[in-house]
Amino acid sequence: MKKLIIIFLFFTTSLLAGKVERLGFYNLQELLEDDNLTYKIIKSCVSLNSAITEITKKDYPKLSKSFFETANYLYPFGILTLAKIKKINYKDAEKEYLTSVSAQVSDYMDFMKENGVANQSFIKGTFIGDDLNFCNEIRSAIEITISETKKLKSQD
Repeated sequence: MKKLIIIFLFFTTSLLAGKVERLGFYNLQELLEDDNLTYKIIKSCVSLNSAITEITKKDYPKLSKSFFETANYLYPFGILTLAKIKKINYKDAEKEYLTSVSAQVSDYMDFMKENGVANQSFIKGTFIGDDLNFCNEIRSAIEITISETKKLKSQD
């Protein structure tokens, strides 16, 4: 019976891994050079932070708030990137983006819940912690870029 459970967990984790993939394999330079990759990463960061918001909001509302803030900060950048890639208006990009993010949030939540059953933790034993750090680096890079752009404009 124990072997059957382990085999089941292996296959379900493998199936979910197709929908939820590690983000930390990429670097910021790659994102600057590829709008499609930028879109994928930002969408995944928004989805991951939104999923953790949902999972933690009942028991850890203060912690949940920080994940919510990161998701909301990155959200419009995903829409802007999608609009640029597909050459569509913001409203159309926003509708498509919301649908895509919602689906990926569900995938992340399923992945973390499965891991919670296996490891008694939503994150332990996964790449989720590393991905959260990577997403925070993305947010920080965007914040710095915006700040530097504002400084340059004020000097003109």
